[in-house]
Amino acid sequence: MATETVGDGGGGAAAHRIVVGVDGSPGATAAVRWAAAQAHRTGAELRIATAFGPSSDFIGHDDAQKHMDDVVDQARHEALEVDPDLTITHQEHFGRPDLALRSESGEADLLVVGSRGKGGFAGLLLGSVSRQCVHRSACPVVVVRGSANDGVPTSDIPTVTGKEESAGPAAGAVHRIVVGADGSSSSDAALRWAADQAEATGSDLQVLMAWDWVTTYGWGFVIPPDLDPESDSKHALDESLGPVRSAHPGVTFSSAVVQGPAADLLVKSSAQADLLVVGSRGHGELAGVVLGSVSEYCVTHAHCPVLVMHERPAVAPA
Repeated sequence: MATETVGDGGGGAAAHRIVVGVDGSPGATAAVRWAAAQAHRTGAELRIATAFGPSSDFIGHDDAQKHMDDVVDQARHEALEVDPDLTITHQEHFGRPDLALRSESGEADLLVVGSRGKGGFAGLLLGSVSRQCVHRSACPVVVVRGSANDGVPTSDIPTVTGKEESAGPAAGAVHRIVVGADGSSSSDAALRWAADQAEATGSDLQVLMAWDWVTTYGWGFVIPPDLDPESDSKHALDESLGPVRSAHPGVTFSSAVVQGPAADLLVKSSAQADLLVVGSRGHGELAGVVLGSVSEYCVTHAHCPVLVMHERPAVAPA
């Protein structure tokens, strides 16, 4: 069963839709506020989705319905604290939360989830629902990592006063989005989305590409005498960056090609960032793999919210 109500935005249908999964946990609260801020920037409809599944504590239908109503009301309140003029809808599902959110993602431009929900064990860095969404969503996914206590995420959040609350590393800090590049179509899509986001938020954009020497070879593999992975990486980065720089002349770009594991580089760089953006798969991943090892590691260990770019058009910030 699912129910829907139109929220407080009024007017016609929104051009885009951002879906946020909620369960009443602190992590979900952080996700709602991030999603509401993104909807505020882009003019998108914010859709609040929750679910009652077989693993929930409630048994009776009425208890389950009341619980979902309360969760939605709490999330709506949080979203309207960010922007009272948002267009908000909600959807309540009886069934597994991961399946419900994956279904919602089919008609969304962006899916936002907390890193852990009420069902997550304290020692887990990423909950089972958020992990399933990152792997199986039909649209780009943002996993919002809150504070050490799963509080408000480290990013700028508009409030009803029209001012920006700085929840970042330091008051007055320059805002920064980090994006991982490797020349693949997935990372190029991530780069384009990150540049749009940087323009919408007034953030600097840092583009990082990692390289390393090949240390293992198969039988019959011959190392080319002119092998130069660092130079090849710089060339690939320049090719990816060129059209994006031209399309966003107002964005401050910085870029670097660094030797070492890409996952470690991106996670370390996320420590002072507002958002980390990665592709779902890189050059080194098997065709049947839904999520690459680098993006998997980043979602699990990053110090800020992470967007994983599944190759579908995402919300284009205004």
